[in-house]
Amino acid sequence: MKQIKKLVIVLILPIFTSIAYSQTKPVKIDLFSNGNKLNADFYQAIGSDNYPTFILLPGMPGGEGDIFGLGMKLSSSGINVLIFNFQGTHSSEGTSSFENAMEDVGTAYIFLKKKENIERFNIDTSNIVTGGWSYGGAMALTAAIYNPDIKRIISIAGADESVFAQRFKSDSAYYKMFHKMMGELIYPKGSIKLKGDIDSVFEKWISNQDNYDQVKHADALKDRDILLLGGWKDHNIVLEDHILPLYRKLQELKAENVKIQVFDTGHGFVNVKGELVETLARWIKE
Repeated sequence: MKQIKKLVIVLILPIFTSIAYSQTKPVKIDLFSNGNKLNADFYQAIGSDNYPTFILLPGMPGGEGDIFGLGMKLSSSGINVLIFNFQGTHSSEGTSSFENAMEDVGTAYIFLKKKENIERFNIDTSNIVTGGWSYGGAMALTAAIYNPDIKRIISIAGADESVFAQRFKSDSAYYKMFHKMMGELIYPKGSIKLKGDIDSVFEKWISNQDNYDQVKHADALKDRDILLLGGWKDHNIVLEDHILPLYRKLQELKAENVKIQVFDTGHGFVNVKGELVETLARWIKE
């Protein structure tokens, strides 16, 4: 009898595992920004309740699909996840710019507030979180500066784009290195499509740096619910340059809902994926 019970469990377990996995596979959605269709996936939480929803933004240029497996893992734990590629990157239409990326963030937020999407994806509109990794974290924070509807923000090793711009002005060798690296990412070599040439991008980046300066605009963020995540070994987005200045400024402004957690990891969070998922799920559900 015990052998039969074991056999039944062995046979049934894969069925339930298969069902859970199939429910966490994403569905393609029609998400348009400035009239351009974005490559967008929605990972729906399993169940019939209304669930918190996480707009998860990729790095630059990032890749297509899930980011660190977070879409599948978080949706399995009761959190909807919307992931898309910014305008002008990968298979998303349009051209790439900071301004277009911030517009995309607002577009995603509006999408989640539409009645038909609330009903289709069981969205708890009182708990919509905007966040991202690297460039995605930068865009989440910067978009929130100019969009008061964005109440909850997660930055996973998110950059402050003004920090790069300031260094471009003072360090010509760094500027040349970054310029060359970005050149490899531009279409047709890479997956980023620009309206102008790469030189004009850097010129605008430098001239508009005050608009992207998170510390300068921290007053606009002090009433938001913010989670800042970083890595001690991150040599791309260095804590002392990009993350800690904003955290300290928000503390100075007596922001009440700002948390920071630093992992013993690098920019890709390779060795702490499980901890990252647990941290995100716990904070999103608070």
